Amino acid sequence: MDLIPPRATYLVMTGAMGALFMAILWARNARFLWSRRRIIITVVLIAELWMLVTDPLGGQWGAWYFDPQQVLGIWLFGVTPVEDVIAMAVVSAAAACGVLVFGYSPKRWIW
Repeated sequence: MDLIPPRATYLVMTGAMGALFMAILWARNARFLWSRRRIIITVVLIAELWMLVTDPLGGQWGAWYFDPQQVLGIWLFGVTPVEDVIAMAVVSAAAACGVLVFGYSPKRWIW
């Protein structure tokens, strides 16, 4: 028996690792990160816009491939699974939080 249904593999792994990393950052730096939420949202929106422009091009050119058995089956532009959009939001938010914490936070660390 599979622990994760095959169609949800990519989504579950992305969500779990993103949640873990974000939880570590937010556990100690919640007040600081909340005060910078506008920056985090801006980074996520720019990353999503960039991905929505470039990802379909790369998929059409054959630069990458998503196994249809490992994704939910909801496709944008015929080549980009919805999990990729969610993953871009998770990764860009985590990156923005990491840069803010390690580069600009008064604590500059997670503990």
